[in-house]
Amino acid sequence: MSFARTNDGQEIYFQAQGTDGPVLVFVSGYFGVDSIWQPLIASLSSQYRCISYDNRGYGRSSKPTSPVSYSVPRHAADLWAVLQACGVTERVVLVTHSMGCNIAAAYYFDHPDHVVGIISSAAYYDGKRIQKFVTPEMFASGVDTPSQCVAFYTNMGLDKTTALEAAKWPAHGRRNNAQALMGFTMDDKYAMIKVPGLVVMGEEDAATPEELVTPIVQEMPSCKLEVLKGVHHFPPTEAVAAMNRLIRQFVEHLSH
Repeated sequence: MSFARTNDGQEIYFQAQGTDGPVLVFVSGYFGVDSIWQPLIASLSSQYRCISYDNRGYGRSSKPTSPVSYSVPRHAADLWAVLQACGVTERVVLVTHSMGCNIAAAYYFDHPDHVVGIISSAAYYDGKRIQKFVTPEMFASGVDTPSQCVAFYTNMGLDKTTALEAAKWPAHGRRNNAQALMGFTMDDKYAMIKVPGLVVMGEEDAATPEELVTPIVQEMPSCKLEVLKGVHHFPPTEAVAAMNRLIRQFVEHLSH
């Protein structure tokens, strides 16, 4: 087992798998645990170095109780701690899910020379805009008990086994991360992200509708949109083959 120590004294569990090839770093969102990435990593680790981790508040990572211990910039700092613990010095590709899109953006602004590209699945613009569709209270109350948590995720397209994994952990982590999600604003800074981007959207994703997705693609200087038919909010588990193909194509294009 491997743990990274953060600058506020927490521990973040991570796994580093694969070869010495290009580094892919998998950044979970509100879901939190790295289980969502393992089907992809099982294939990609034959060609790439794959790093995944559990966000604070979830899984095998620390679960501080104070709400002030949770924010999108705080998650970005945790990502930095993980990469330092892994000894990564080269530029990485960030592969994200949902809130992970905002975490990746915050990380990029802190460490622009350490990122070569960003792949965002089930992305949304930021917490301010998502509040047009759901309030923080509605978000948090929907995952206050394990059964509610499972229902919350499965209704958005996650398989029940992985949803049960996410439901194991204390409700305060989910509540605090909901506040972190809602509290982050991009302030039209997508235009400042100078690395190539790819946004992967499920055609059936009701959680992050097109109104929250297309402005990202429009504002980033070098970003493409891929829409997957029949897919909801969890492309990494619902469409493993398609995500595998898109990631490989994206990384290959970066090398040319």
